[in-house]
Amino acid sequence: MAGDYEEEFPVDQFMKNFIPGSILAIIYETYSNVWELPFVMAKEFVERDWAVVITNYIRPVEYLLRDLKLTGLNAEESLNEDRLFIIDVFGSRYGLRNDKKNVFYLDSVDPETLNPKILRIYQDKIIPKLQGKRLLRIVYPLHGVTQIAGEEATVKMFGQLMAQYSKLQVESFMVLPLNKDTVSKSFTAWIVELSDYVLLSKVFIGRNQIEEHLYFLKAPLRDFKPEEYLLIKTGKTGRERFGIRKIKGFSP
Repeated sequence: MAGDYEEEFPVDQFMKNFIPGSILAIIYETYSNVWELPFVMAKEFVERDWAVVITNYIRPVEYLLRDLKLTGLNAEESLNEDRLFIIDVFGSRYGLRNDKKNVFYLDSVDPETLNPKILRIYQDKIIPKLQGKRLLRIVYPLHGVTQIAGEEATVKMFGQLMAQYSKLQVESFMVLPLNKDTVSKSFTAWIVELSDYVLLSKVFIGRNQIEEHLYFLKAPLRDFKPEEYLLIKTGKTGRERFGIRKIKGFSP
């Protein structure tokens, strides 16, 4: 799978053309490293003076904070400075509470009231603290929502969510990471149709090497053409956690 590569460029350059107000789907498979990319984005956007909201569906907050720290983000400092906010649906569901500033909980978790309760947290507790900042919203992960609500209800919830959040007086950008191995093909197809930007990861495992490729498949740009990248996990932090190399001669 070696191929012919152009020069490596940092993740922040790869992300800089995303349009605020739009939706990015990051679709990956079981053995992918791309699940970390939303956390790298959180660090990058905090450094660009955005605020970041992570709606957490799948793990205790302590583990989420740990994974954010792996990218180089000082998560606790960002919480205290009103640059990072966590809506902890997982902890709300299982009675796991954390007393850190800007970690918010629901009184109960059920599909029928999930959206209104989360919207109220935005309106009452998050937006008043933004001070004009733009907002990166990460639903982490989208398949965590389907575990609570089921796929059909999740589709309906996101239709309502898009209508509700369009009325908020704040400029935002949403990221939807999804492990496609945990949901149906039709659900993945719906996410692709919903999203403005689509990244797809594929892992290739050979006898002597493992490679992960990213396919940039969709963007709301007139001259956009799909592109392929080699994803390199470096073990470093921040924008250098992933090396990304564009592959020459990719023909979609």
